[in-house]
Amino acid sequence: MLVCICKGVSDRRITEEIRRGACTLQAIQNGCQAGTDCKSCVRQIRQMLAGQGHAHQDTADHGG
Repeated sequence: MLVCICKGVSDRRITEEIRRGACTLQAIQNGCQAGTDCKSCVRQIRQMLAGQGHAHQDTADHGG
């Protein structure tokens, strides 16, 4: 399923980034560009991070 429509990033790609060690929104954004355009997917990305045991750690972004 597409999570980030703007960049065409799927939930599988985001999960792969998390498996590779991305544990913050910024790390996800740097790794696959998801959440860097309109930011409407930021909430879902954060939920995916939380589901993998990563608490909300980003304070600089203002999306979602």
